[in-house]
Parts: sequence; C-alpha cells; structure tokens
Amino acid sequence: MELTLFRRSSSEPKAEDEQFELCAEDLRQLIELERGQRLLLQSAYEDTVVALARALESKDSGTGAHSQRVQRYALELADELAPELLDDMSAEHGFLLHDVGKIGIPDRVLCKAGPLDPDERRLMETHTLLGEGMLADVALLRGEGLKVVRSHHERWDGSGYPDGLAGTEIPLGARIFAVADALDAMTHNRPYRTAGSWRDAAEQILLGAKLQFDPDVVDAFRSRELALRRLHRDAPDAAAIAV
Repeated sequence: MELTLFRRSSSEPKAEDEQFELCAEDLRQLIELERGQRLLLQSAYEDTVVALARALESKDSGTGAHSQRVQRYALELADELAPELLDDMSAEHGFLLHDVGKIGIPDRVLCKAGPLDPDERRLMETHTLLGEGMLADVALLRGEGLKVVRSHHERWDGSGYPDGLAGTEIPLGARIFAVADALDAMTHNRPYRTAGSWRDAAEQILLGAKLQFDPDVVDAFRSRELALRRLHRDAPDAAAIAV
C-alpha cells in the first residue's frame, strides 16, 4: 500500500512538468504568431504610406522627390536635436506624408506657375487640415506624426498657419520639419521659381532663427550642415520612395 502511494505522488510532479512544458510551447507559438501578424500589418502600413506619398508626387509634379528628401533631412536634424523622435515611427511617416492634404487641392492652384492670389493662398493653406483629417484614424500615425502634418507651416514668431502657434507651442517634430522643408524648397525648382544655391539657403535658415524657425533647430542645422549637404548631393530628384 505504501509503495503504491509513493509511486502515485512521484508521478504527479512529472505530469505537472509535462503540462507546464505544453503550456509554455503553446505560449511560444502564440507569441510567434502574433509577431508574424504584427510584421505583416507593419509591412502593409508602410506600403500604404509609400503609396500615398507617390500619389501626391504624381499630382504635384513640381516637387519631384520632395517628400523623400525632406524626410531624410528631418531625420538627420532629429538625430542631432531630439534622438527620441527616431524611436517614434509616426514621426518618420509624418515627415514623409506632411503634404498629403495637397491631394485635395485643385490642380489649377497646386500647379500654378505664378504667385497665388489671396483666395488661392487661403485654399492652399487648408492642405494641413485636409492632411490631418485624412490621417486622423490611422492608428500608427497618431502622435508626433499627425502633429507634423498639421503644424509644419507654423512659425516660431506665431505668424504661421493653421493655428498661429508660436515658440514651443509648436510641436517639436513640426519645428524640426520646418527647417528641413524650407531647405529643400529653396534648393530645388518649383513651378514659380528656379532653385537657389545651398549657400543662399543656409544663409536664409540662419537669418530665420527666432523668426520662422526654432533657434535650437537652426543650431542643429549648423551642426549637421555637412551631413545635410551630402544628403542633398546624393538624393536624386526622382528616386523611388522608401520608408
């Protein structure tokens, strides 16, 4: 009788160990399945981001590969000033999709070869709000990325749009992006003017500190100017967009 009892009690821990191993294996399989689904979702999301950027640039032919270039400039400046932004995927995609709202701007305004009249200017300025509205329900863009889309035309002195924010009221990602955007705009052809030199663009950015631009971002521009100039030199006007 005692032997029978001993055998039963010695088998119980073994059964429990086997059950634990089975549960652990099931958990590992669930984790792998979830990881695979997450990667598929992320890949599909990035494909959509790229498709939107390409759609915009096919419509706004005057900007060439503008979205790709400014994304690279903004990431370089963020690495100098606010490396934590590089961990926020929404910021990176917001840099790329900053002008997506221009899809809703009529071609007669978007592609006009001369200066915009006041009504056309007001219509053009709605692209920031249009873009925010288009992307508001995209979960992976919520955060700094959506703020970049809305606020990238705000100015340090409060004279920008759409909200007239000033100084540090402007989201950091948008303040960084404003310098990247201006740099690219001044050094590439647009329908209404030809490209200027890098030297002239750099001078205008330095002069814009505390007026159009956050002075800390201008300091980051100073620190990374050589790297930014290399990006400018190496980026083709019609490169394939990559996230």
